[in-house]
Amino acid sequence: MKPNRRVKLSDLAKQLGLSTSTVSRALNDHPKIPHETKRRVKQLANDLSYHPNPFAKGLLQKKTKTIGVLLPSFKMSFFVSIIECLQQELKLKGYKLIVSSFGPSLKEEKEAFWEMAKAHVDGIIAIPNNDHEDPTFLNNIIDEGIPILFIDRIIDSLDANFVVTDDFNGMFEAVDYLIDKGRRKIIHLEGPDELSTSFFRLQGYKEALRSKQIEIDKRLIIPCQSKEEVIQKLQSVDVEFDAITCFNDYYAFEALQFLKSKNIRVPDDVCLIGFSDEPICQYTTPQMSSVIQPTSLFGKKAVELILHEIQQLQNNKAIDFDIYKIKTQLQLRQSCLSV
Repeated sequence: MKPNRRVKLSDLAKQLGLSTSTVSRALNDHPKIPHETKRRVKQLANDLSYHPNPFAKGLLQKKTKTIGVLLPSFKMSFFVSIIECLQQELKLKGYKLIVSSFGPSLKEEKEAFWEMAKAHVDGIIAIPNNDHEDPTFLNNIIDEGIPILFIDRIIDSLDANFVVTDDFNGMFEAVDYLIDKGRRKIIHLEGPDELSTSFFRLQGYKEALRSKQIEIDKRLIIPCQSKEEVIQKLQSVDVEFDAITCFNDYYAFEALQFLKSKNIRVPDDVCLIGFSDEPICQYTTPQMSSVIQPTSLFGKKAVELILHEIQQLQNNKAIDFDIYKIKTQLQLRQSCLSV
């Protein structure tokens, strides 16, 4: 650490090999923290002359009744619907909303987080675009007394609350349905490799095949970093297939355009299922089946958790973090129904 630099919780955590939340709990004598851990934390805090951040304490004592929301873009209906639900829930609690979006780059995302923190919001609800293997900047914001809750993404290396779709079971149910209807050669259009949602949806696809003793054919798993890659990747497929499951509905829309261009009948020859149940699903021909992500439940749970965390910080109490999964539902439409 540089001379004259204020010691932060993250500094203590790094030196002790602990998470920032564990250090915070130890300093506040949380009953779940072992006595020896508390002793080590307090000893190091004393040795390094650690003092709670006065800026953070000032924020806690003077709440702005404002929550910041960060999301990748306003283009996806799922994101917009999340904002509407958050706004409705927060209004009932007497809170205002500040919303900002960021581009695809990590640099833009970091800048957006810091700009929101400077706005003196009481907390941040975010849908990040990156997995943040190094979450130092996020921990630094949390150290300033601003809790962060994540929607639809999991960052393994960060202690925080996460409200996510049950992506695994959502995709499992979709693939299981196709198998029960006689489809065996199922393509999976995998999403961006930096997103936890991509990983869990892929795992659900694989487990559904295993559960029916169907061998996983790696040629049928097609990674796509964006919807723009879908058609090109499908054109390169050199193996027979009778169904396609997709990372999201925009991938599914591109897949549908490809199938039409090849005069492949949907669903007679190939079934198609997306994920999220965006409005676009109802306006294609045929209408697309999809996995519903219930945004109203996201909004209610996220607001409940972020306001609870703010209250716990206000009362100088430790916080227990968790991953909260929202159950999905398979919405069948014409792209599958005649199977």
